[in-house]
Amino acid sequence: MNTTLGPRDIGGIVGDTFRIYGSNFLRLIAIVAIVQVPLGILGVVFFGSVGLGMIGVGALGAWGDLWALVGTLAVFIAVFAIIAIVAGVLMQGAMIHAISEQYVRQRVSVGEAYRFALRRLGAMLGAVILAGLAVFGMAITVIGIPAAIYFGVRWLFVQQAALLEGLGPRAALSRSTALVKENWWRAFGIILVVGIIAAAASMILGLIPVVGSTIAGVLVAPIGVTGGMLLYYDLRVRKEGYGLEELASELQAGSGSDVP
Repeated sequence: MNTTLGPRDIGGIVGDTFRIYGSNFLRLIAIVAIVQVPLGILGVVFFGSVGLGMIGVGALGAWGDLWALVGTLAVFIAVFAIIAIVAGVLMQGAMIHAISEQYVRQRVSVGEAYRFALRRLGAMLGAVILAGLAVFGMAITVIGIPAAIYFGVRWLFVQQAALLEGLGPRAALSRSTALVKENWWRAFGIILVVGIIAAAASMILGLIPVVGSTIAGVLVAPIGVTGGMLLYYDLRVRKEGYGLEELASELQAGSGSDVP
């Protein structure tokens, strides 16, 4: 595996994505499974219970109870969505740390990855929500879809900026924009290729009955995050001469440790 942070072309990014994935497979999968498996089980149990309840309502003709089930379902969906967003941002932050850590110390600690991400959860969550709401607001107008795509690519690295560089939400958006500047089409093309690979794998794994979506989420999530991280490194290397020393310093600062 390429253990330097030198510039990479699209082939190098895709190739190293799978090399990092393979060499850290169990730990990356563990990081994802900690979040995805409980969410998957919770979703299956609750939606299954609601489905059985609706079948029972129909069989008994107790239509007055239907609205209670619908209300319960609406509340659950809202709560589930909030939990999924927060847990997803935390999980991605842990993966970002783990991918970075294996460059510096050639090891990945699941516990330390989550502790590191938890320290910057508020900043990451704020940046993701700001970017997400803006992109969603553009996309729902239909005619704003091109703008949503444009800004979505510009803000690809808000989590990395918030987590590794210690920036606040607004500063993270500006930082991501600066990194992508003059590299928009390249960033778009690389993320598109990585996304197509991940989507194809998800579709295949999703064919597994009942648990397919959960398995796909666990096995595929590291692919997209790793590819995005390698692109983030690449842009910083090209623009700033970023290297392992700077990465190690950011990891040390984010860990709250004064030990080199």
